[in-house]
Amino acid sequence: MTVLPIVERELRVAARRRATYRVRLGAAMVGIVIFGWMMLTSFLNAARVADRGLVLFHYLFGFAFVYCLLAGARLTADCLSEEKRDDTLGLLFLTDLRGYDVVLGKLVATSLNSFYGLLAILPVMALTTQLGGVTAGELVHSALVLLNTLFFSLAAGLCVSTVSRNERKAMFAALLAVLFATFGPLLLTFLLALYWPGVFENPNAIWPILTLSPAYSLWEVMFWSVPITPFPQTSFWWSLLLVHLCGWLCLSMASHILPRIWQRRAADSRLVRHQERIEQLAYGHSGKRSAFRRRLLDVNPFLWLAARQRWKHFYVWFYLAAVGGTWLWGWLKYGEVMMDRKTLVPTVLIFQVFLKIWMISEACSRLVEDRRSGALELLLSTPLTTSEILHGQWLALRRQFAGPLLVILLLEFEVLQREFAIETVFVNAGMLLADMVALGWIGMWMGLKARNTNRAILGGVTRVLILPWLAYYGAGMGLELARQFFAKGPIEWSFHARLYTWAAIGLLIDLGFGFLWARRGLVREFRAAAIERSGPETRGRFGWRLRRTGGGTVQAAVATL
Repeated sequence: MTVLPIVERELRVAARRRATYRVRLGAAMVGIVIFGWMMLTSFLNAARVADRGLVLFHYLFGFAFVYCLLAGARLTADCLSEEKRDDTLGLLFLTDLRGYDVVLGKLVATSLNSFYGLLAILPVMALTTQLGGVTAGELVHSALVLLNTLFFSLAAGLCVSTVSRNERKAMFAALLAVLFATFGPLLLTFLLALYWPGVFENPNAIWPILTLSPAYSLWEVMFWSVPITPFPQTSFWWSLLLVHLCGWLCLSMASHILPRIWQRRAADSRLVRHQERIEQLAYGHSGKRSAFRRRLLDVNPFLWLAARQRWKHFYVWFYLAAVGGTWLWGWLKYGEVMMDRKTLVPTVLIFQVFLKIWMISEACSRLVEDRRSGALELLLSTPLTTSEILHGQWLALRRQFAGPLLVILLLEFEVLQREFAIETVFVNAGMLLADMVALGWIGMWMGLKARNTNRAILGGVTRVLILPWLAYYGAGMGLELARQFFAKGPIEWSFHARLYTWAAIGLLIDLGFGFLWARRGLVREFRAAAIERSGPETRGRFGWRLRRTGGGTVQAAVATL
């Protein structure tokens, strides 16, 4: 009898898949490019030769750690919830498979390429030992931390996917779970230090709490050779062990829960009443719902479809109030620390990134759900035109984001103009508006083209939030190469030149992808994209590709077990 048959099959399929080898090559190439760019940057030229290897190691390790930490929300958060939406999970339990067979099979199918990609980056990180400042022990510790963090993130995503059905909620829940596990112990320690200052007099009372966070092992690796930590070195190994056990705890919970919730059970009267109360809270009572419906239908029919939840436009206000209140508390408590550039710039960037991800999520989710259920085809059979559908979606987005966005621009102008030049403030405001508009168009187009909401969000984020920075650093690398090999004298790249270069790259990408690509595609090919079906090949249930025949893909997968 084969132990873990799905895992064995996934390994055999992955060995024949071209993407398995391409991902490893691509990850190694990305690591080499980042390594080469940092070798040419000005901060390395200014650093001491003995510190260059350490600086490179810290940057590469930091990038890899963030990737491992967020891998669960991208890869495993929707793998089981998708099966439940398609009602195909029960076919696997018709065999003698157990919960852990399915969970571990999903883990291998969705995470094998990310694991190979991480292994491909480790040799690039090992090059830093040749530059000095990094020992072999630190390299081994960093590899253990990255593998452990990747395992925990993937396991947390699987656990969330087990109890979810909606893909967007599953992705954000997995992201929230990982961030809570990472920053929760740090926040708890901060509160203890704030209200009980004497607790830090005994480090042995603090480090057991900190070791629950994956970020603790990151911090230990970063400062392994610097004798500034008051905690014992054994705390590093305790952190690895506890985080690893948390990952296995998530997998065991998923294996225990999955066989018990895959069926649609008979409706419970208490559950039905609870769902009715939630629905009334979200949509209002029948009278208010009818009045709200008539008011939106008079404006635009698709506006009513996209903005039926009466509380949705308040969520952005709640987010703004929470972030603004936290920053105001920090400003009142710590004074000018919150106004320092090293604190202010990351706070503004993180706040804006989350807002932009929220924007593209709302822009694509309605179209993805309607396209999957067939409601969009029915909508296109009515006299409603494509321009009216797009206008209604934009009205819904404006209803949700316009007011908070105006307040955000005013608040950022008031805060940033105290520390930055006025042109920097206007560039920040202009890029925020341009990115939000471009993400709206891209989100709607990706909602028609992508297979699910998560891929639509990832596609928009890659184009608008990641690609401009890659192009910006590519321009910096080109300028540095020109300075070192062609220029007779130094080439100065001032702050204003960097600012305008970044803004120009961002605006060009917004214009290219947001208007010339997404908006033109929506106007010209909306109906064709809305009724487009899958090609002759479709993705199997555990990540493999099967040619579509008369039978279902899951039946074919089960038949091969």
